[in-house]
Amino acid sequence: MIRRIKEYAKREPSRDAHKIYIVCEGKGTEPYYFSFFEGRSSNLQVVTIPPGDGTDPLKLMERARQVLIGDERKYTVDYRHNDTVWFVIDTDTWEKEGKIAPLRDFCKAQNEGIHKKYDEVKSYDAWNVAQSNPCFEIWLYYHFYENKPFGVEMEQCASFKEFVSHSISGGFNYERDQVRLETAIDNTEKNYSIDDEGKLMLYSSEMYVLGKEISGFVKGDLTKLRNKLG
Repeated sequence: MIRRIKEYAKREPSRDAHKIYIVCEGKGTEPYYFSFFEGRSSNLQVVTIPPGDGTDPLKLMERARQVLIGDERKYTVDYRHNDTVWFVIDTDTWEKEGKIAPLRDFCKAQNEGIHKKYDEVKSYDAWNVAQSNPCFEIWLYYHFYENKPFGVEMEQCASFKEFVSHSISGGFNYERDQVRLETAIDNTEKNYSIDDEGKLMLYSSEMYVLGKEISGFVKGDLTKLRNKLG
């Protein structure tokens, strides 16, 4: 369990708070990471939705249908407040198995339907994919490092996760290292690249886009915390 240190006073979200729903593969790392931002701003509510009975992109898509769209949905995406949904996924073997493209198509279809369903709401990218290659840990890596890992070629998630845990002294601290968000955004965007087919290159991540959305609400608080923590 992640416990907030005393500097991180939790705030209750306002009724009109912007909501970010994060549907993720992991039941540990990703929820631990995003829990830091829950209550950081009264204008932002971060809701992490762990996987159900499967972790591949198609299973996550069905999970989102169940909790965000279906008649028995648990949450409501309020397009009038520009709420967003993010699928945080690894590249892993999903790319080779053709399971990422259908998820992106699903998000595109949801976005295109916003204005048709709500006349007063202008279409925007409410549904998004934040893919990391090889895995989410490359995003954690860029909280500390400016450049891609040098001299290593690890496309397997398990190997790269172990590499990152050793690269960050003491491992990633989920109670405080998120104050490096702006650094992570800059480093990740600088090292972002895609191939000729538009697929994510190794050690690239789309997490910087989601990072920017979160930062828009908590940047000031994180700067103060980072200065306090040193």
